[in-house]
Parts: sequence; structure tokens; C-alpha cells
Amino acid sequence: MENEPISLSQHIGQDLYAKIPDWKGNEVITIKLVGVEAGGIWIESETLMEEFFAGTPHTMALKRLALFLPYSRILAIYAFVDSPWISKRVAQ
Repeated sequence: MENEPISLSQHIGQDLYAKIPDWKGNEVITIKLVGVEAGGIWIESETLMEEFFAGTPHTMALKRLALFLPYSRILAIYAFVDSPWISKRVAQ
């Protein structure tokens, strides 16, 4: 994958990390990418489910919520790529 360009669509179905300021400020959250469109992405998130049902008696649902996020509302998306990493701390 070193020479291939990265695209969001190749990460559909995978867990990714994102910063979504309107939702969690500067916190990095785990999301599952379920769709990619020209204007944004569709995600599933355990955090979304917990917040959506907070204050209700519901503790489970037959289906998971999907949320559409316009690209303009996303600060960053992080994905691990097929390249190993070793911290500089190992050498210390």
C-alpha cells in the first residue's frame, strides 16, 4: 500500500478515529465507516448510540444508528495503514 493513494472508500467497514468538533470538541473518537458520499461520510459509533439513548430507558436496539457527517464538520480522520511503526521511546 506504500505507493497506492489512500481513499476513504477503501476503509468502509473498518474502525477509524476522528475529530468532530461539533460533537466531541477536540476529543478523538472511534467510528465505523459505513458509507462515503461526495458531500460526507456515513458512520456508526458506540458513542453515538450511548448519547442518542441517554435519558431513555432503552439499553439495546435491534439496529444501530448511522449518522451522516458532512466533510465540513470533520476536523480529521485517522486510519492505520499497512506500514509498521516503532516509537522512538523503544530506543531510549
